Amino acid sequence: MNSKCESYGQAGLENLIVRKVYGQDQIRYLRCRCCGAEFSERKNTAFWNTKIPESRAIEVSRQIAEGTSIKGTSRLTYTHRATVKRLSLKFGQHAQDFHEQEVQQLDIDVLEMDERHGYVAIKQQQCWDAVAIDAASKFIVQVEVGPRNTNLIDRLMRATHKRLAHPQDLVLMTDGDASYRTLFPIIFGVSYLPPVRATWGARPTQNTGFLEPLPTSKSSNIVRGKS
Repeated sequence: MNSKCESYGQAGLENLIVRKVYGQDQIRYLRCRCCGAEFSERKNTAFWNTKIPESRAIEVSRQIAEGTSIKGTSRLTYTHRATVKRLSLKFGQHAQDFHEQEVQQLDIDVLEMDERHGYVAIKQQQCWDAVAIDAASKFIVQVEVGPRNTNLIDRLMRATHKRLAHPQDLVLMTDGDASYRTLFPIIFGVSYLPPVRATWGARPTQNTGFLEPLPTSKSSNIVRGKS
């Protein structure tokens, strides 16, 4: 894989030939007709330099994706804990790179932002996840990790803003943390408009039982497609 090759990164040129196959998974070792470079078909993929069978590596990735712990994944897939940890880091980095490349110019009208508490390895290593989710599809737009403070919310909102096609016409639903109200006008460049009435996602009040709206920020009253 030669970044200086004139065919680098271009599909459908038929410049690659199979020089040999190797390993129990019969991995193809390729050669470029243009520059003569040779490399494994797994180069720059999540499976590059994986020592265990591909089927087991896939099972490890599925368990990790479902939130199974390192120890639990090791037990369920009959894989050494160190291998599970190494694959988890590789799969995570690959997924992050793919997300960064593909998740751009999103057409979203309503976003939900919230934080959840957890820990890493031991309960003494506490950590928070701040998440931005498309309210309609439940697609995760952005995740930021760190102490629950204004900096965490700031990073979440700025990273999310960059992924939106029309951030100036957005309804933001939060848990009411003051950081959202403070940062929303700064990052999105418009005024904060308080909610008027509940239309969906409402919750009953403790005393009356009537519906009250969840904390909401409206970035503008612009209607797309109208002058």
